Order: sequence, then structure tokens, then C-alpha cells
Amino acid sequence: MANVTIKDIAIAAGVSHPTVSKALNNAPGVSDETRRKILKLAAQMNYTPNMAAKRLANKGNRSIGFIWPKAEGIFFYHLANALQEEAGARGIDVVASMSDPVTALRTFREHFIDFVMCWFFPDWRPSLDFLKERERYPGQIVVVGGGSLEGAHQIAIDRKRAVYNAVTYLAGLGHRRIAFIGEETDKSNGYLKGVFDAKLDFDPSYFVKLETTYYGGFLANHRELSQKFAALWDSPSRPTALLLDSQDAAFGFINILREWNISIPRDVSVIGYDDIPEMSIYEVPLTTCGPTVRMVVDGILDLYETQMTEDADHRKRVYRQIIPELTLRESTRELNSE
Repeated sequence: MANVTIKDIAIAAGVSHPTVSKALNNAPGVSDETRRKILKLAAQMNYTPNMAAKRLANKGNRSIGFIWPKAEGIFFYHLANALQEEAGARGIDVVASMSDPVTALRTFREHFIDFVMCWFFPDWRPSLDFLKERERYPGQIVVVGGGSLEGAHQIAIDRKRAVYNAVTYLAGLGHRRIAFIGEETDKSNGYLKGVFDAKLDFDPSYFVKLETTYYGGFLANHRELSQKFAALWDSPSRPTALLLDSQDAAFGFINILREWNISIPRDVSVIGYDDIPEMSIYEVPLTTCGPTVRMVVDGILDLYETQMTEDADHRKRVYRQIIPELTLRESTRELNSE
């Protein structure tokens, strides 16, 4: 048989592409019986190894492909840096692609990277082209953050619980009027559930929905924030605490508070969502309720190492959920504590 590939052997043997690759390269993770079967088929089919792939396998390839998300903000910059650093400490290479997901997955397939991490948001749905490329890709995929993909591992983040916990914490400090600034998402659902479960005061004006973004256009965002914050702050039922649903909202609102000479936490307590280093270097370091970058990185790499050491014939789809914890800093205070 001419031009026989590993994929042809995998089909004939009824196993996965990575299993054939491991068997041919005498790598661990394949049973003796399966290895003998694959080697016998390879000989019968006159298989000739692809030398580029052979060289890669002989190096003991431990690589993760990272499909960079199409999103603004610096959380992903910190995520990529931390992922590279921790992966390097574990002897794993990380190859990032800023191409669209279809092109990125194709590139990883062509370069024999058999584990790919994709960060998608909860409303993400795979395109037809992505699904087609997924069929061609022989390795494993983990979807992080949100969305789902049939057959792929998933590391979800319980954003709803994160914000719910923030509301509960503020209520415990004596706050009854808590405003939420952001979008209608799982985070806002967590806010509303927290408010109603704690039987706090609620006014529709406390849910401030933003139409612009700090990164999308500073001037337009600043105008919107100024107008909406003025209405909120001048109301007779002024909130005593603010929940900011993203780094974007945090950067914009901190500027507004400075302009109004509003002191955190003396005049208002503030909790942000994204736990990035920038939140800790404000004049008043910001308490956050989202997952730390390290929590996400450890989740990805722990899953990778578990899957790479498991027999390919017995691997199952893995679903894990990150439960964020509050990172307490100095931006909240107990009411009537003075």
C-alpha cells in the first residue's frame, strides 16, 4: 500500500491517532497487546514513517497548542505568560496561535501538537468550518472558560457563584444597597440571586448595563460611565457598594471615582471580577471575586498531564469546574465600623 499514514493504521486497528503514534515510537500509555497489533499492521501495510514526525516524537514531545481568544483586555496576556512559565517548569512547551480558531487548529495538526487549549466565552458556538477541522484533528482539545464542543474536555468557570459570593460577602459587611455594573451574563445572574437570597434592597437602577467598553473607545466609554454613574450616585437610594463585572468596567469606573473625588472604601466599597496584578497596584488595592490566573493555569496543566499519562484507549471526556474564591484586598469596609 503506497503512502500509508498513521491515520490509515489507526483506522485499520480501530484506535486513535495518538495511540498509533505512541506504539510506533515505543512510548508509554499503550498496552502490550495493542502495541503488537499496531506494529504488525504497520509492517503489513508497508508503513514508512514521516521523518519530521519521527524526529518530533523522539524528542519526547510535550506540547500544548493555545488558541488565543479574540478578546480585549490583559487577563489573557497574564494567562499566556503564566501558562508559559508554569508549563516550562513542568517540561511542557506552549505554542500560541493568534490566528482564527480554524487556521490555528489546522496549524497545530500539521505540526503534530496533539493537545490544544481553546479559550471561548459562554455564548460561543463552533462554526461549521471549525467542526470540519476538528474532525481532521487527531489529538485532544480542552475548551476553557465557556462554551462546549462535542468530544472535547471542558474546564468551566462558575462565574455566577463568583459574583454571588461577592454579594454575600458585602451583605455580611452590612451593605444593603449594592449596584452591579456590566452586562447581562452569568455574572449578573449571580448578582441578582445574591441580592434576593440575602433580602437586600433592590432598585432597577442598581443594575447598570454598559453599551461601550474601555478598550473599544475610551471617550465614548468615559461619557457613558459618567452619565450613568451620576444618575446612580445622585439618587436618594445611593448604593454603598459596587460590583464591577470585568477589568474593562474596573478600569473605566476607577477613573470616574477619581474624578468625583470619591474615596474607596470610605465612600463606597468596590469589588472587581478579574483577578489580575493590576487590581493590586491601585492606590487602594481592589478586592476581586473571579478566579486567579494560577487557578486556571493549574487546571489546564493538571488535565494535560493526567491525559498524557493515561492509556489512550481508556481516555474519557473530562469536565471540570473552577470555583472562584474572593481575593480580599483593601477596597471594602464594614458599614458603621467607625
